[in-house]
Amino acid sequence: MNNIRRLRQSILTLGLILLLAPPVVIAQRQSAATQDLSGQWRVQNGNPPAPEAWRDTLDDSLWQQLKVPANWYSEGLDHQGVLWYRTRFTLPILGADDMATLIFDGVDYQADIWLNNQQVGQHQGYFQRFSTDITDAARKDNLLAVRVDSPYEIPGKVWSFHKQLIKGVFNHHDTRPGGAWSDHGQDANSGGIWAAVASHISRGAVIDNILAVPDWSRGLQYPILQVSLDYRANRNRSVEMLLKLIPDNFIGPSYQLKQNVSLVASPRNAQRLTANFPLDNPALWWPSGQGKQNLYRLEVHFSDGLGTMDTAHVRTGLRQIVIDSQEQSWSINGKRLFIRGTNYIGSPWLGSLRPADYHRDLVMMQQANVNAIRVHAHVAGRALYDLADEMGILLWQDFPLQWGYDDSATFAEEAARQAADMTRQFGSHPAIILWSGHNEPPWDATWMQYRYPDWRPGINRALTARVAKVLSQDASRITHAYSSTGEHYWQGWYSGQKSDHLKPATNAIISEFGAQALPDLTTLKNFISGTDLWPKTTDKKDEGWRIWAYHNFQPHETFELAKVTRGTDINTFIANSQQYQASLIQLAAESYRRQRYQPVAALFHFMFTETWPSINWGVVDYLRHPKPGYFALQRAYQPVLPSIEPKTATWVPGLTGRIGLWAINDNWHDYPQASLHWEILQSGVMLSEGAQDINLMADSGQKVMELQITPRSDQTITVMSDILNHRGEVIGHNELQLQVQP
Repeated sequence: MNNIRRLRQSILTLGLILLLAPPVVIAQRQSAATQDLSGQWRVQNGNPPAPEAWRDTLDDSLWQQLKVPANWYSEGLDHQGVLWYRTRFTLPILGADDMATLIFDGVDYQADIWLNNQQVGQHQGYFQRFSTDITDAARKDNLLAVRVDSPYEIPGKVWSFHKQLIKGVFNHHDTRPGGAWSDHGQDANSGGIWAAVASHISRGAVIDNILAVPDWSRGLQYPILQVSLDYRANRNRSVEMLLKLIPDNFIGPSYQLKQNVSLVASPRNAQRLTANFPLDNPALWWPSGQGKQNLYRLEVHFSDGLGTMDTAHVRTGLRQIVIDSQEQSWSINGKRLFIRGTNYIGSPWLGSLRPADYHRDLVMMQQANVNAIRVHAHVAGRALYDLADEMGILLWQDFPLQWGYDDSATFAEEAARQAADMTRQFGSHPAIILWSGHNEPPWDATWMQYRYPDWRPGINRALTARVAKVLSQDASRITHAYSSTGEHYWQGWYSGQKSDHLKPATNAIISEFGAQALPDLTTLKNFISGTDLWPKTTDKKDEGWRIWAYHNFQPHETFELAKVTRGTDINTFIANSQQYQASLIQLAAESYRRQRYQPVAALFHFMFTETWPSINWGVVDYLRHPKPGYFALQRAYQPVLPSIEPKTATWVPGLTGRIGLWAINDNWHDYPQASLHWEILQSGVMLSEGAQDINLMADSGQKVMELQITPRSDQTITVMSDILNHRGEVIGHNELQLQVQP
């Protein structure tokens, strides 16, 4: 077995090696006609009694400077409500047929826009790109004023049940500053012009958005790329539309389609054009480890007899995603794939996340054997989606509805409008394989009846259905109407005990499971220090836990449900907390992987990283230091997993217990003439060792054997198991610690 110990080092050396080359993120436009307006803008408080005349004031020299793009809080401005933004920029003199456009990539939450004291546009919603025509108001020297409003929700004890802002985790969630249920739950507002702003000049027409999704009705070899354009034109006109589909990251043939189209005069309100682009045997996009991430650049050109009018592009990939109606398994390009996922929120302030930050997180996920991400109850920055396309990471994309909202038909229609924006603006990304509409809607979450006196069984049901109807119009993806509490397996944290994860699952999709864990002491001291670092008791009512709770820690669940012991000092408490999280993750993830397709097909751990200086469910803290739970997830998510099943719940010296040994292979190729090896030790004494030949088939799981083990003492039992291929190379290694009662 010494050779196996040496061989397994190849998969135990888990160093978090970040890729040094910076990621390439494709902008929607690259043109001399486009001007980036990023930089230092001037801002002024617009809350009452501030006058509306701020927009007309020419002298803003005393206004505070603030970086754009950025969320105002992450730039040091702790603000709620209205903030006026001002900047100046120049434009070339416009020709008679020219159109000038302002493009905002993201403003949280409501934006009213003035150019040279003339109102030119408005928008609601934090994640969308939106354009506004400024042709009539534009001059050579321009003063741009934007009134941004990111307000408090309705004041009162039930604000969180009747929310009116569609911001998901950014204004109500367990992991944001203040937590979900305290009076401070809306602290550290996410408002601001958090994404890029640009001006753009075109002639006669402008292309605002391109959506490209595949239609597989002719089979995988002959897809039809369905192209849908949002455009605006300054008059009715006939133009030539040229579509070019060009390999972006590989060498291969290009495709081209020309059409004469009629544009409808509509300089301010977008119109829509569609085209079917038939393709012959294009390169497909595959998940990481299963094939190449072949991406295409789709260019759209409008032109007339005078030349180019406008051009824009989007990057896309061709992949088919299907869910089996019987076993609920997910197939990519005709190949069944078990989903090993995690939930992810990068930050409460999207403007603080650079492409390099997303890249770092995604690399860490891939090194933890994660093949899918649930973008949890929010739409992230655009760099995340570009990188997921490049790296082959599958995305479950939530719409930003989290718990309870205004139950009116008017609100449901606004949510439907924003859901349509999400599918049109992000739908070209091949990495997104699923849209989900509402996380734990109150009509499904019966626990809310104990928190909200006005809860009733049907509240928000119409909202959930209205959003799901919009999402389902995208036939190129899976639509999951809502993420149900029944899919959230919180045994060992909110109910029951962690060993309950060994029981048979009842869902094909498990979209949340996990436990909290403290970060290491160095990280913890960044935001909790002095006497606050050691509250007097474990009673959740102890005032000492107040600041911990603000940073998302849950003392009731930690001490009373999970029964994590504090010990005599903070280092012991950290170790106990981290060990509990790691052991629960390994126990649960392996259990559900052994239940592959009986019924579990998709598994999403909650959650990958902590979003700010906090104590929550992340296996990576907010400084991106991995906890032991990260390595537990990494082991349990190995594509080739020698899974260890503790058949006996309680181990006692002298009493024989049972251990099951499994071989699981999520890969799409066989391992013939493989072998399973094991060692079981207690206090350095070998209780059992051996090997068993196996033929490990592609996309399979099998129970290899069951062992009977008798502990000799109350010391911990260590179980180690390896799978070797026919050349004797370790392709999967696992370890499990079994606690023995005195």
